Amino acid sequence: MRLALIDGEHYPDVNRWALDKIRPCCAVFVGGIEKIGGIEDVEKALGVKLYHNSDIFRALERALSENNVKEVFDLSDDPVLTPELRFRVASFLLRRGISYIGADFQFRPKEWLKIDVPSINIIGTGKRVGKTSVGAFVGRTLKDLYRVVIVTMGRGGPESPEVIRGDLIEITPEFLLKVAEEGKHAASDHFEDALMAGVATVGCRRCGGGLAGFSFFDVVKEGIEVAKSLNPDLIVFEGSGATFANVLSEGFITVVSARQGVSKVRDYFGPFRVSLADIVVVTMADSVGESELREILRVVEEINPSADVHVTRFAPRLIGKVEGKAIVVTTSPESARKVAEELKRDGIDVVGYSGSLANRKKLREELSNFGYDTAIVELKAGAVDVVVRDALGKGRNIVFLDNEPRNIDGKDLAKAVRELARRVVNDKGG
Repeated sequence: MRLALIDGEHYPDVNRWALDKIRPCCAVFVGGIEKIGGIEDVEKALGVKLYHNSDIFRALERALSENNVKEVFDLSDDPVLTPELRFRVASFLLRRGISYIGADFQFRPKEWLKIDVPSINIIGTGKRVGKTSVGAFVGRTLKDLYRVVIVTMGRGGPESPEVIRGDLIEITPEFLLKVAEEGKHAASDHFEDALMAGVATVGCRRCGGGLAGFSFFDVVKEGIEVAKSLNPDLIVFEGSGATFANVLSEGFITVVSARQGVSKVRDYFGPFRVSLADIVVVTMADSVGESELREILRVVEEINPSADVHVTRFAPRLIGKVEGKAIVVTTSPESARKVAEELKRDGIDVVGYSGSLANRKKLREELSNFGYDTAIVELKAGAVDVVVRDALGKGRNIVFLDNEPRNIDGKDLAKAVRELARRVVNDKGG
């Protein structure tokens, strides 16, 4: 069935003329009174059931609950529905698997997959927000309660789903370098999760990301079947950049970086990602001013008042023992500097740092200038093919760096994750 959005900026007979062309089951009045009489007169003139409310989303919710709507046609116009409001409408509809069609735009959701294993979907508002760190934290937090499998979908992931048994094998620098020398991306998210969480992971490939977060191509369906073969109690899906698995999980965690500013939350399809969340994790909150953080939290609350919001910073968690003089290597100079300073306060002799993991040429140049005994490195980008190779070639020690989310708001993210997982598993009858 089709539903139409109409406004009072158009004369009722013009709305009727347009409705006759698309033949909707019903219409939602979205505002504007310039060219109408009473709302009852409009309904009579249109000849279809008309839903209206001062809150257009309540009117839409009622219309959708009473009709089997698959497509919504927007016959309204600016200024009643502004571009910002239209993205809010699109977010509202895509969440429900409904297409949204206007005069010069179409937003069609990718099919939401429903699976017979309890699952949590971790999504982000963009790249470098800390999804993998949060994903590893979720896996690590839950692995003593459930058999957890993490499914990733990276731009460097394998064409066929690949299992890394982080619960059974030790993920060593030598192992990762061997993988890299086989031509694989050994710093892909499923390797990082296997190392940091110590759980089984399934790596998948994806290409192309839409505005709302759906991928153009991916092998997530195949990855689900591989994950299920491991007999999990719970599957954790981890997004890639602003893209995420099109799985209608029982639980959603949305990761928002405070450093990216309020626009990533408020504009375009930021509201879609936030509206899905049971838990919103605001990362890197210690990197912005109080007013910026308050504005982000205000907008999150406005979009999704029922979400459990956690304000966090990333603290370095080291996988291995540091020996002698150390260098820190991450994906950004800012993060490298902060980690180096924190580790120095903990008594580690940090003699240099680099934020060039994503720039292999610059990274090689910087490594050649460092004298070090231990390389402390994030498992991302050029970590294996550049840093691990350099360190092992020089007989140096390697310690992997995990960025662990820690609350700075007095709340307990680990407790919230456990409570969400219990609800998810119980809802599925586990």
